[in-house]
Amino acid sequence: MPDNQELIWVDKEFAERWKKLTTEHTKRDEQEKVFNEYMEKITKQVREDFKCNLDSLEEDAAMFTGLMIKVKQAFGKAKDEQLNASYELWEKFEAEIPSVTKKTAALIALLTPLREQLTDINNMIGKISTHDIDKLIRSVDLLANSYGTNKEMVEFLVKNFK
Repeated sequence: MPDNQELIWVDKEFAERWKKLTTEHTKRDEQEKVFNEYMEKITKQVREDFKCNLDSLEEDAAMFTGLMIKVKQAFGKAKDEQLNASYELWEKFEAEIPSVTKKTAALIALLTPLREQLTDINNMIGKISTHDIDKLIRSVDLLANSYGTNKEMVEFLVKNFK
């Protein structure tokens, strides 16, 4: 194939008519006429395809719009159901507030004297001299660890002077 030519895809019918016209050495006007007829045919076909695609696109857009309306309605319904459920829950809670308040007050009344008693016990424990207890513990420890004559003397004192 020469450098100044290009291959293109066309209908078989057009290709055969074109070859016949070029081999018969026909006039250029006839070739142009056949070429124009082919271009008109292709243009008409492209327009029909485009119109079909456009119609299909319009149908798809209408279906999508319908689907979006359904989604919006379903979302609205779900939102309303959840709001109603939360309102019912809140109303139930509000109805129980007096009962909860009463129970809380009873519990506080029950625990208040206990708190006062615990405060008194804590104050009394704070007044105990732990220094003297520490001395007693050290003394008992020394007596328990004594041995020999010291141990015998401690045993004698414990048995005889209760």
